[in-house]
Amino acid sequence: MLYGRGAEQAAIDRLLETAREGRGASLVVGGPAGVGKSALLDYACLAACGMRVLWAKGAEFEAEFPFSGLHMLLNPVLDRISELSAPQAGALRAAFGLDGGDGGNRFLVGMAVLTLLSKLAEERPLLCLVDDAHWLDRSSAETLLFVSRRLAGERVALLCAMRDGTGEEFPSTMSVVRLAGLDRAAAEELLAAHCPGLDSGVRSRILAETDGNPLGLLELPAVLTPAQRAGEVLSFTYGTVALPLTARLQEAFGRQAARLPESAATLLLVAASEENGDLSLVLRAAARLGADTDDLEAAEESGLLVLQGTSVRFKHPLARAAVVQSATLARRLAAHRALAAALAGSDAPDRRAWHLAAAATGPDEPIATLLEETGCRVAARSGYAAQSAALERAAELSVDPAARARRLVGAAEAACRAGELHRAMTLAGRVDRTRAARLHQVRLARVRATVEFETGSPATSGRLLLDAIEDDAVVPRALLSSMLVQAARDGCFANDAEVIAEAARRLAKLDGGSPLATGIEALARLIRGELAYAVPRMRELAVHAVNHTGPELGPEERLTLGGLAIVCGDYEIVLGLFEKLAAEARADSTIGPLPLILEYLALAEIFAGRFPDAREHATEALDLAAGQGHLHRIDHLRCVLAWAAAVAGDEDRCRELAEPAFARALERGVSRTVSRGAMALTLLEMSLGRYEQALDRMAAAGHNPVGALHFSPEQVEAAVRTGQPERAVEPLSYLRRWAEASGQPWGLAMARRCAALVAGGDEAEAHFEEAVRLHGDGVRPFERARTELLYGEWLRRSRRRTEARTHLRSALQTFERLGAPPWANRARAELRATGEVSLVTVVKPGLDGLTPQELQVVRLAARGLSNREIGAQLFLSPKTVAYHLYKAYPKLGVASRRDLSTLAR
Repeated sequence: MLYGRGAEQAAIDRLLETAREGRGASLVVGGPAGVGKSALLDYACLAACGMRVLWAKGAEFEAEFPFSGLHMLLNPVLDRISELSAPQAGALRAAFGLDGGDGGNRFLVGMAVLTLLSKLAEERPLLCLVDDAHWLDRSSAETLLFVSRRLAGERVALLCAMRDGTGEEFPSTMSVVRLAGLDRAAAEELLAAHCPGLDSGVRSRILAETDGNPLGLLELPAVLTPAQRAGEVLSFTYGTVALPLTARLQEAFGRQAARLPESAATLLLVAASEENGDLSLVLRAAARLGADTDDLEAAEESGLLVLQGTSVRFKHPLARAAVVQSATLARRLAAHRALAAALAGSDAPDRRAWHLAAAATGPDEPIATLLEETGCRVAARSGYAAQSAALERAAELSVDPAARARRLVGAAEAACRAGELHRAMTLAGRVDRTRAARLHQVRLARVRATVEFETGSPATSGRLLLDAIEDDAVVPRALLSSMLVQAARDGCFANDAEVIAEAARRLAKLDGGSPLATGIEALARLIRGELAYAVPRMRELAVHAVNHTGPELGPEERLTLGGLAIVCGDYEIVLGLFEKLAAEARADSTIGPLPLILEYLALAEIFAGRFPDAREHATEALDLAAGQGHLHRIDHLRCVLAWAAAVAGDEDRCRELAEPAFARALERGVSRTVSRGAMALTLLEMSLGRYEQALDRMAAAGHNPVGALHFSPEQVEAAVRTGQPERAVEPLSYLRRWAEASGQPWGLAMARRCAALVAGGDEAEAHFEEAVRLHGDGVRPFERARTELLYGEWLRRSRRRTEARTHLRSALQTFERLGAPPWANRARAELRATGEVSLVTVVKPGLDGLTPQELQVVRLAARGLSNREIGAQLFLSPKTVAYHLYKAYPKLGVASRRDLSTLAR
């Protein structure tokens, strides 16, 4: 029976009911140790009538072994893996160490788990319970988080218990029920039911000490002597000072363990040191230390251990911690040695290596080698956090200082790949550079630069990379090339032409006249203002990247060239390149670069007026970037979404996304993010008619040659609107030079529009007319509509109302079609001022009413892809795809899949 948890039980009931109805969802029960999280999971298990239940429990020691938690969850249904497609089955088997395959692809593993759960749920609804999720290994946790985001349309419920204070954050995409201590009435009821006859003073003391913590209420009375229960002795040995509750509970568990016979205590220590719950292994290891099955019975009777078939677990993780902490060092070492010996010759070399390492008391090269091998194995399954931990411990056990340095560098690199940036820097700081080989010093510099880029200054990170590279044959050519490209990227983020130019010079020397070296040189010259040279070459490289399929220009090189080519303004080429790269990444399940690919794609879609598509891709990229720890990328994507929000007139959303990102980027000198954030906020201010604020925002952002293309038209218009035409001279000059260099009709049109704003009389009309003509290619419909709006306003002020209406109607229709209410309202107001009476609102397709996930599914379905093909691209199960289509049809006003083909892209 649960006390004081009615609301939480109701939340679990709703979770189970939605799963039974085919609306899968996930829920996290969070709170401090002993607050009753596991009890709520037990309640869910009892309430899951008619459902299949899968169960797993995180273990602190198992956190070093990739996919161990997932293996525990799926262990009862491993025989169903054969029902999956060959790639998914291979990935999942490899992840579990069952055979070879693409176990390193964690997203393919996630898709395999999702498909397996979906198949199981077709037979009957499914409940997945994960206790102590904060101790799951990283690979399992990321996989379950991946699955939790894609349960819509599945008869699956995922319920996790997660402890506060472990350093792990609650997943932002999962609903959370936070548990606090029981209120006074519920705590008194629980204490009275489980420990009757307590002296009133003692009862009050326990209630005060536990602060309503259920585990404390249950366990603390168990260590009291009869005299203490009766109130005869009040000075309890767990102390009278205010200590953290966990410390008091550990003391309670320690007292219980201390009452056991020595051999039973030994078995208990072995079980606590093993943590995997393998009863057979615990008994074999304990036997080496003189314990047997009789001692297992005594340990179970103590209430600390719980037997479940062939596994054994502690009643609470704190019990295990108390047992380990209360044991002497000699006994702890003996337990680990016994476990390692019991694992000799088994198929668990990684677990054996860790137990050997735990038993080591000084440098031991053979054990260090075993741990290094463990790191290689877990890295093959994307277990970078586990690889880092293994290499760190291997370094501590290294005899040779050079080997220690090498392993620490490897640990730091793995920590970077795992997104543990602060830990990576700590590991890097422990490397003795005087003992590190030249190659490892270069790798170490790259770690420092990577962390600096994500947490500090891109300018500094770019220079760190350049300073680390020398012209020698020790460092592999591929590593040097990659670091130079990284340095150029960092320089671009910082608007540092010197860093980019130096990277280009060295890359040209290394790779000759490669397209990559040419592109980076063009970027440096662009930032120096050499538009006539740089822009045409960037466009040539973009065309080359789209059309080239040879091995010497791989996806990474094409991605870099495409990123440089956005400034060329030929968005048909840019869209084609990034759509192709995104499709390739999805087909190969190569998720690492996908956030950047989708970011560039979203930018190109914004420029092309495809705002729903841009929101869709930026939202997906933001989700992926957050999972990979790309801190700067997260801010870039927030600014892209803010840009779309500004167009839509969502002021609160725009500011919420852009202002914190802008402030962080300004402080760290991330010029690229400053530019994007300022552009979003500038566009918002201008849509609201706040031209002075728009000018101030652009001034605060400073000059960024890459972003100036998008700033310049806004600067000109805002300067003219505020009566400061002198502030329009420089941006208009820049815009004209760029337009001439690019030759893009829309760029020339915007230059003419800005010239019209500055000019007067017949000259202004000529500029406006030419701008409208040049906009005829339809590449940037939003900018065409803005040009027609400004022209219509000029015509109305010139009392040429009939001519003004033609342009204002066109602008209004475009703004409404694109979903730009502030601009549509402005055009509508101008039309009314011309005497227009009948203002027909354009009926838009319902795409804007779709969620980003629904929009992705609808887009692909409209192209004729099947549910299975859509699921493969978006990492969803076919059933979830069907669910999203079912939700989208009424929003779109269509009745079937074939009607989707009539929707505009």
